[in-house]
Amino acid sequence: MSKTQVVTLRVPLDLKKRLESEAQLQGVSMNSLANYLLTTQISQLESLSTIEARMANKSYASLKSRVNNILDSVQENKKIPNWDSLN
Repeated sequence: MSKTQVVTLRVPLDLKKRLESEAQLQGVSMNSLANYLLTTQISQLESLSTIEARMANKSYASLKSRVNNILDSVQENKKIPNWDSLN
């Protein structure tokens, strides 16, 4: 188990009430829910930062060309149902 540290976080009263209410509905502690929400959001931000860093020196035309090359290599399936067609 990871070591923990107490952090005092000031949040608007309405947000605290919403967090308490949702934690109760989920059947977990407010601390567990807050940790889950913070973890998922920071993971998303880290992912976006990584993608942005990798794309920083890429041109739109180059990326578009690479995507088109990938799509061109996919074999066409004539048996796609109408409901799943892009047309």
